[in-house]
Amino acid sequence: MVKILIDLSDDEDKIVEVYKLMNNLKTKQEAIKQIVQYFKVDIKPKNVKEKDYYSV
Repeated sequence: MVKILIDLSDDEDKIVEVYKLMNNLKTKQEAIKQIVQYFKVDIKPKNVKEKDYYSV
């Protein structure tokens, strides 16, 4: 389990609140959990050379 503290702007907060109400969710946390499922993430190392990262 990971806990993340997100500082939302007023507009972002309103979007999450509307999403929460439209989907009959109880908390904004539940809304954000569902919203992030719409995104695909590709994680790559920043300070490690790719050939070193992928070698075992």
